[in-house]
Amino acid sequence: MENDKSHLVALPSTEPLTVLVADDDPPTRILLRTAIQRWGYQVITASDGEEAWKILQQPNAPRLLLLDWLMPNLNGIDLCLRIKQESSYHPYTILLTQITGVENIVKGLEAGADEFLSKPFNLAELNSRLSVGARIIKYENSFSEKNQQLQKYEESIKSLAALAPAIKVEINEILDYANVLEKTESTNSHLNKIKELQSKLTHVAELIETCQLHEKGQE
Repeated sequence: MENDKSHLVALPSTEPLTVLVADDDPPTRILLRTAIQRWGYQVITASDGEEAWKILQQPNAPRLLLLDWLMPNLNGIDLCLRIKQESSYHPYTILLTQITGVENIVKGLEAGADEFLSKPFNLAELNSRLSVGARIIKYENSFSEKNQQLQKYEESIKSLAALAPAIKVEINEILDYANVLEKTESTNSHLNKIKELQSKLTHVAELIETCQLHEKGQE
C-alpha cells in the first residue's frame, strides 16, 4: 500500500458522508479509517460481512461501502448480493480484492458492486473513487428531494382543480347579484375587483388544465 498524498481529491461537499469499511485485516481497517477520515468522511468499520450487514440494517445506514472481497462469515460478493436482493436502497460499493480476471469482475458487477480496487491499493486512487461515489449519492439525494417537491406540487394542483369549479360558481353568483345593485362609485369599484378576480381565476384554471393535460400525456 502506498503512502498518503497531499494532493488527494477533496470531498465534493461540506456535508460529510459516512463510509462503511469492512475488512477482516485489522491493520488494513486502521489504515483505511485514518485515511478516509482525513479526507472529510465519517467512518464505520466492520471485521466481516455479517457485521457489515447488521450495520446496514440500522437507521441512516452508510451509503458508501468499501468491502474486502475475501472475508469470513460473509464475503464481499455475497454481501453485495444480499444488499441487492434484500435492501430497499442501493449504496455505492467499492470492492477491494486481490482477485483478478474478467470473469471475476463481471461476477462482482452482477452482484451489485460499482467499483473495484486491487490490493495493494493506491490511496490517491481510492480517494478519487470515493469522491465519485459521494457525488453520485448526493445527486441521487438531490433528485429524490426534487421528486418529493414535484409530488407536493401535483397534490396542490389537484386540490386547486377540485376547488376551482365551486369558486367559479360563487363568483358568478356574486356578479349576478352585483349587477342588480344600484350603480354607485363604490359598487362599481367592488364589481371591477370581482371581475378582476374572475379573470385571474380563469387564468389559474387554464394553467391547471394545461398541467393536467401535460401529466396525462406523460402517462
